[in-house]
Amino acid sequence: MTPLVEFSSGLFHGFVMRHPKAVLSAFALALLLPLLSPPSASGQEIPSPAEFLGYELGERFTPVAGLVHYFSNLAEVSDRVSVHPYGETPEGRPLLQVLVASAEYRQRLEEILELNRELTDPETTQDRAAEIIRTNPAVVYLSYGVHGNESSSSEAALWTAWDLARGAEDVGWTLDSVVVVMEPSVNPDGRDRYVNFYRQARGVEPNPDPNTREHDPPWPGGRANHYLFDLNRDWSWMSQPETRARLATWSRWSPQVHVDFHEMSPNSTYFFFPPAKPVNPIYPEHTREWAQRFGEGNARAFDEEGWLYYTAEGFDLFYPGYGDSWPSLLGSIGMTYEQAGGGGAGLVVERSDGTLLTLEDRATHHWVAGKATLRTAAAGRTELLNGFAEFHRTVDEGLLDILLVPGEDPERAHALVNHLLDQGIQVERTQEPFRSRAQAHQGFPALESFPAGTFRVRARQPRGRLAGALLKPEHLLEGSSTYDITAWSLPYAYGVQAHSLQGEVGGDWEFVDRLPRAPAPVAFSGTPYGYLLTPGFDAAPALVAFLTAGGRAYAQPDTFRLDGILYPQGTFFLPRGKNPDLRRKVEEADLLPFLVPVSTGFTEEGADLGTDDSGFVELPHVGLLGGEGVSSTSYGAHWFFLEQVLGMPFDALDVGGLARVDLEDYDVLVVPESYGVQRSLGEGGTEGLRAWLRSGGTLVAVGSSARALGESLGELELREEEEEELERDERLAQALRTREEREEDRWREAVPGAILRVELDPDHPLAAGASADGLDRSLFVLSRGRAFEPSEGYESVVFHPQGLERISGVISPENLERLDRSTWMAQVGVGRGSLILFVEDPLFRMFWYSGYPLMANALLVGPSS
Repeated sequence: MTPLVEFSSGLFHGFVMRHPKAVLSAFALALLLPLLSPPSASGQEIPSPAEFLGYELGERFTPVAGLVHYFSNLAEVSDRVSVHPYGETPEGRPLLQVLVASAEYRQRLEEILELNRELTDPETTQDRAAEIIRTNPAVVYLSYGVHGNESSSSEAALWTAWDLARGAEDVGWTLDSVVVVMEPSVNPDGRDRYVNFYRQARGVEPNPDPNTREHDPPWPGGRANHYLFDLNRDWSWMSQPETRARLATWSRWSPQVHVDFHEMSPNSTYFFFPPAKPVNPIYPEHTREWAQRFGEGNARAFDEEGWLYYTAEGFDLFYPGYGDSWPSLLGSIGMTYEQAGGGGAGLVVERSDGTLLTLEDRATHHWVAGKATLRTAAAGRTELLNGFAEFHRTVDEGLLDILLVPGEDPERAHALVNHLLDQGIQVERTQEPFRSRAQAHQGFPALESFPAGTFRVRARQPRGRLAGALLKPEHLLEGSSTYDITAWSLPYAYGVQAHSLQGEVGGDWEFVDRLPRAPAPVAFSGTPYGYLLTPGFDAAPALVAFLTAGGRAYAQPDTFRLDGILYPQGTFFLPRGKNPDLRRKVEEADLLPFLVPVSTGFTEEGADLGTDDSGFVELPHVGLLGGEGVSSTSYGAHWFFLEQVLGMPFDALDVGGLARVDLEDYDVLVVPESYGVQRSLGEGGTEGLRAWLRSGGTLVAVGSSARALGESLGELELREEEEEELERDERLAQALRTREEREEDRWREAVPGAILRVELDPDHPLAAGASADGLDRSLFVLSRGRAFEPSEGYESVVFHPQGLERISGVISPENLERLDRSTWMAQVGVGRGSLILFVEDPLFRMFWYSGYPLMANALLVGPSS
């Protein structure tokens, strides 16, 4: 066999970018050939990665194309390996799952997986489970490189697969008891972005000095995917195509073990489970016991080599959206393994203690940890499977069914239900009203009578714990720290009334499939005077398509009544007189189902449809600022929202070069979260923004950028805690606090993602359609404790009310008092233009649906408001 000395990933990548569909179809066909042919006879020479690729472990980084080539070749020469493409990235790279199993298990794979899925049914009896477990292997899923610049794990994947395929003495025997699914690169686009950078930045020999360019990748780095999302936080929200494609395959494999391989600071050692506290109490003892057991197995392997490691510190198991926590909610033993290194480590880096850390070191540690995990799983196969079956038999322990109540416009409820269905959670609906004493989730009104169309999510279903994790209003957090946010309940994120139900409730309930995005069109004979579109996010993408085609709309300034229907403030009017060929445009934009045709502009109550006070809405020319100094993940969320959610054209602008841009071409500029946006803009960029605003521009800024630009351009002040004068004894007591006391005080001062209720200005056009179901002029936000000080000088579109109460998550009474009657979203007039400021990022991780209408309003209505 001719070794592949150097694989030209650049050529491969360039061709894929030009012809992604053509390449993938041919590429996928080539990958599928081993699956369509009888397995090759065992005994053929199985080349090592070094023999096939032409370099030893750690000598260079393997691009995604090299990974694909090696695993495809492995499938051709080994009767234990097959390659299963399951999708493609936004840049056209293939997403692969590699199955490694004994020849016997491969022959009866579908039978094994079907029996394995039977164990996930809560109604599978203990006797039936025991019968399955006697002959079925466990399934272990190994995920490598979800962060593209944490690059060593994909190298380890190559060598782990080779050991399994050739039956290496230390791990080959595990295939008698387990089936292994490997994902060599969870984030191919991010990996190649990093690998290509490093190839270009390094010299003839790698330089270990951490200050050199090869250890400092430029913005946006290789950690995230094409849209700059952190895929490791997307498991529960499924915003990204890679996540959606992977989770669509999850029920096929239903693994008992999932390992997510990562990297951390090069000055650290190696982390494996058990996790740190807090551990979400939703996990049963099975999850905790096996985390300990796998940790002990890994420790034995590392002790033998004399390698440093640690457990139960730093990386907890609370937030549900990680590669350890989400699989654990489905019965897997989900675990994070963290190797020292990260995106700045390169091929070799000098650490703070003077030692050198090489790519070979990093990959070898992951290689050994992966094999130790397989040995532990294989040795405990029977207990592992029994625990998995029991996890599902007891899936509803401590959980209640959840009722979801649609509002007058069921848009939000339908969006939430579709999210749950995408997560594989079963949802039922009744067509009859009923009575119940179900407990309203805090912040929503209590109900005794529930309407027809109410949805029910039962706790007793295969993914009941996942449903509970996403829908419960609160999760008990024991401890004084956490790695991530402390609240995420989806009914609050979507603004859908939720109630917890104990026991049964009458009526006929039927399972629902994916719900339609739009209602049926309203019948109308003749040619309408125009169309009305009530505010709400479900129609926003279609409205953008209509505007992109040259359509014109007018936002009505107040409520009005027409044909006996009371329409809310912010309703859009699409007049025939201003839109030639109106019917064709709304049909081509898929907007027609959302519209109400009207025969006159003469209202029965309120301003007529032709009022001069309406706001003219046309497609804005939008610029999105990115580059060094801008948060890449916040930029990615806004990019994705504009391009993939709204379908709105925009220009990507470099924040550092804004002074050279003719801003008069733009109606709206969007500034994501940043790290010193004014420093990035420079004096010229800041002055250019000020002049553009004064001449009529609309600047939309979020988070830290809103706080900085609000202060410099709009003279807004942040709400700060009032300094308290301390007596001498109090001042000394505070200065002499112990380390533990200081940590406790820091935790009390922090707001690590809590859910709070906010109120809307009901007359403000930017607030149209934003209220949560069942609430009058209110919604919920995910807060980190930031707010503006209200002022006569600007309008508070969204604000914290008097008597602010905690809804969910960690926040102290002192912080609640500080946020009382403060501003969350502001509009500030600057000359003829305006600043629209979100003190927190409404598009954080793309899962807080209630932020979508506010951002869409800022973009579409902002220029005329």
